[in-house]
Amino acid sequence: MSTTMLALIDALRKTPLYRQLIPSENVGTGWPIPVRRQGKVYVTLPFFGQVHDYRVHQTLLYPPFAVITLDWTNQKLVEYVDLRFRPSWPDPDWETSVGTFPHPAVAGLNKEPYEDLRIKLLAMYDEMMEALTSNTPLSAEWDSAFRALLGRMVEPALEPYYRVLGSKFFSHFLVREAV
Repeated sequence: MSTTMLALIDALRKTPLYRQLIPSENVGTGWPIPVRRQGKVYVTLPFFGQVHDYRVHQTLLYPPFAVITLDWTNQKLVEYVDLRFRPSWPDPDWETSVGTFPHPAVAGLNKEPYEDLRIKLLAMYDEMMEALTSNTPLSAEWDSAFRALLGRMVEPALEPYYRVLGSKFFSHFLVREAV
């Protein structure tokens, strides 16, 4: 099953501009960040470093180093920011791992069940983007289901960076229980 968001990410990764700006290996695409500006809807995609350690069957995660923003309606690239040149947080360290994947909420899943959840979340992003585009509210049930799935799928090691890059979105949808 494919989603519009997944197709957008795959298409972006095949563009010459992407290949020129983003290293081709050891790069993960972060969770999309919807943005509404001046009545238009955009999606920002963060890119982070990742290195798979086969000895321990984990992937080391590194802070996001770039973001690309696309117009949702026509998929036109409208912004590229190299966070190594213009960091969004103090004292960035691009060489030190910030955590690992899989994280505890998905650690028990094999590849196929994890991919099923990923596709389900990206399909929910499609619904959100269409609702934003048409100014149609989403139901409370949808909101609750999206929050739960996003909360499960977001990598805790990358969460602080997501909260900086998409503060309004993640403060609304990524609610963590106080421990």
